Amino acid sequence: MAGRIDSHGEIETMVYGDATAAVGDRVFLVFRAIDDPEPPIGVTIQSPNGQKILDRVLRELPTGLPQSAPPVEFVPAAKGVYQIEVKELQGKQRGTAALRVG
Repeated sequence: MAGRIDSHGEIETMVYGDATAAVGDRVFLVFRAIDDPEPPIGVTIQSPNGQKILDRVLRELPTGLPQSAPPVEFVPAAKGVYQIEVKELQGKQRGTAALRVG
């Protein structure tokens, strides 16, 4: 079943490549910002039960464009809604997203 992502804020989250998001699939995330964010940038993903499954600090925001940083990758282990937060650690830009995995 294909996943669906709802994104809000100054930094938008998108699924990169094959837009499916099922249990056991490798999901690649890229981001688009209104203004170029100042590094460092924090990315956090929480599983449907609220457990933090990824907490990473990036020097460059992966955009999916040529020469950008590689996409953020994770593998959903359960069905449900995964919460994604991306934010400038020393700035004001941020974004939240909810990825539904079926």
